[in-house]
This record gives sequence, C-alpha cells and structure tokens, in this order.
Amino acid sequence: MKRDVRSPTFPIWLLGDSNPKQWEHVLETPLDPRHPAIHNIWTPVLDVIQDRVFREGKWRVDALSLYIRNAIEDPGDKPLSNEVRWSEKVEGEARVLQRLIDEHVPAMLLCFGAFSFEFARRALCQSPERAYAYWRARRLGEEFRHRISEFDIATTNVLPLLHVSIARGRFLQSHEYFCDRKGANYFKYVGERIAAILIEHRSSLEIWIE
Repeated sequence: MKRDVRSPTFPIWLLGDSNPKQWEHVLETPLDPRHPAIHNIWTPVLDVIQDRVFREGKWRVDALSLYIRNAIEDPGDKPLSNEVRWSEKVEGEARVLQRLIDEHVPAMLLCFGAFSFEFARRALCQSPERAYAYWRARRLGEEFRHRISEFDIATTNVLPLLHVSIARGRFLQSHEYFCDRKGANYFKYVGERIAAILIEHRSSLEIWIE
C-alpha cells in the first residue's frame, strides 16, 4: 500500500488511522475507495458538502484531488488507547507529518477518529498531549465545533471527525454525542459546517472543479 496518495499541495487533507492489516497488500492507497471504511466515514459527509456548495453557487469540490494519508502504516505500532507516552517510532511519524504541514500548510486537515486526531495534535505541538481514549465522540464533537468556529484560512485547521464508530452498533449515540443534540444527523451536521467554511473562503481555496 502506498504511504499517501495525491499531492500535498491540495488545501484539504484526509488523515486516516493506519493500514487495514489484512488488506494492506491488496489495497493500493490509504482510504482506498474499494474498502467500505471510506464509504462509512467520508462519502456521506462529502455528499452533503457537494450538495451544499452546488446549491450555493453551482460549484463542486475536486474530491479526486484530496491529499490522503494514514497517521501510521503498521497498526501494530499503534499505542494502547490509554497510553500518553508513545513510542519513538510513532512520534517520528508525527514529526514527518509536522514537516509536511510546515511545508505545504493545508487549510483543512480532517482527522478520522481519536487516534488520528491526537496524532495530528502532536504533529502540530498542541498541548496537553492526551491518550487517544480521551477523545470519545462527545469530546471530538466539542473540538470540532470549537475549531471550526475559529477557522483561520492562513493556518492549518485540524478538524476531528468520527471513524468506524459511526458505522457500529451504537451509531445513533455517535450521531447525538458528536453533535450534542438528540436525533442529530452527524453526516448532515458536519458536511454543512464544512461546506459553509469552504463557501466563505471559496476565493482563497483552490479546490474547485473548473
């Protein structure tokens, strides 16, 4: 499996967790579109974004240019969920991401799940460092709301999203915990918030299909 896919010069990045171990020698890229994970965690959000920006101005995000990578390659290197201190190998991978961010300064780094969000926080030296078990759906939602409300086009904005929890047995609770609202639709909520930011900064973001 490739370490990443597409150009890091694109202003929107997707950061996954790690390679799916039993499929990494068959799949080609992180968040490979043939694997169901991306369609559980990202496709419904993207559909809402594309609908909103099209209705607003007949625009469309060039979704085939999104830069995609996983936080780490080998899931066996992933720290335990309650560990604050990570191995030098994983911290080294965070420094690789830090250098990529410093070089390209993506406007939006969308992190799928608790581990990738904490990984991105460490890459950007955001404190305090947490065990990624700390980032449950409710706290991820709080972080999403706070960070998107303070979105700054001149810097890299790390936005946490849900990973496979949105497709598991307690998926309804994940919708409600993240959005902090009974009966909420997480995909609609997140997609519309992201779309609003893209529309607001549309002239500054080279992300549109011409």
